[in-house]
Amino acid sequence: MMLFALLKKDFLIVKKYVLIMLVVIALIPPVMRWRTPEFTGVFGFILSVIFGVFMLLQYVSLKEYQFPKAATLLCATPFSRKAIVSSKYIFCMAIYAICCIVFELETLFMPGLGTSDTKLFAFMFLIVSVFIGIYLPIQYKFGYEKTKFAFGVIIMASPFILPLFMRAGSLNLNFLSMFSPYLVYGGIVLIGFAILAISASLSIKIYDKADLA
Repeated sequence: MMLFALLKKDFLIVKKYVLIMLVVIALIPPVMRWRTPEFTGVFGFILSVIFGVFMLLQYVSLKEYQFPKAATLLCATPFSRKAIVSSKYIFCMAIYAICCIVFELETLFMPGLGTSDTKLFAFMFLIVSVFIGIYLPIQYKFGYEKTKFAFGVIIMASPFILPLFMRAGSLNLNFLSMFSPYLVYGGIVLIGFAILAISASLSIKIYDKADLA
């Protein structure tokens, strides 16, 4: 119940932007399909996840930075610092799940986007886990103000950098067909969860030592 209440808090913080981000998430795949037809809807899905997860996370972090006393008051309640940190990771995964659902629905009504499959979702889950796993501990360590620019650059540069990697074949997942699908997808998801677990543990230790006074 504590985690649900904290997750609800984060969604309430971004409620003004949820509808806008849903529209953006829905528009990115068809627009990118038009701009880069060789990648079907994969490129658009990757961008929609990056924008959806990180933009909403950045907005929550911004509001918490603008109202630092809120964190102090929150820690004075029965909510533990462990729960507060864990809810951030769950928030990011919830946004990722929404991106997957939106893309799945789009592929049903727009066949030109290609097909959404377990391989794509699992692989993107790993990518999100790596980015979140690196970003959140750094943010808890150095604060929002010192980390916002670096990840802002990543978000802004991703539409230009990702096509280069995809054209180079670095995101070609065909080699995974040599292995059992259950082994591959299960392994990718487990690695993603392991990264998130290690990252969350590190973030909790950092936040436990933070002076919120």
